[in-house]
Amino acid sequence: MLAFNNTFYSFTGYLKKLFTKIKRVFVDPFIRSQNPPWYDARGVFVGLFVGVGIPLGGQTICMGLLRLIVPFNLLVAFAFTWVNNPISVGPMYYGFYLIGSFLLHRPPVRDFHEFYLLITPILDAKNLGDACAQFLALGGDILLRWVVGSFIVATPLGLAGYFLSLRIQTSRAQKKVSHALSSDATRSQPIMKDK
Repeated sequence: MLAFNNTFYSFTGYLKKLFTKIKRVFVDPFIRSQNPPWYDARGVFVGLFVGVGIPLGGQTICMGLLRLIVPFNLLVAFAFTWVNNPISVGPMYYGFYLIGSFLLHRPPVRDFHEFYLLITPILDAKNLGDACAQFLALGGDILLRWVVGSFIVATPLGLAGYFLSLRIQTSRAQKKVSHALSSDATRSQPIMKDK
């Protein structure tokens, strides 16, 4: 029974740390944001779209280049690129490959294990140049299927994130203005004295 309790408390401690980290990375940038709602919503869109649609290693560069063209909250965008990480990349990329194969009416020629072996050099690359070279070495057919699948997933995911975060941030901004107006009205009322 003691071993179970130790394992349980260890697991709940891990979950508590995980939720604290998620709150710090995803929720706090929203709560502390003083930006217009559309600015933060664009950050969510860019983060999700780039996090899903751009291979690991190129995401930060892509966000930097997009930031030169379109204004968005870079901190929020960076936080939302974490939907893709070294642990999730194998299943995600294989899913994109399958979706692309289906949409292009081509039967998948690789199973998950073969596909994972193909992308392992990308994950093990020491720098961005090596990762890009390994990604391009996958071959045109696999890349085309991957690009089609990732675009089909990244676009609606990014748009859903945009509209949801726009709604949240607009509501938060309206409450903030309403609260400020009500506290100003309370302060401006004259104090009545009894005679």
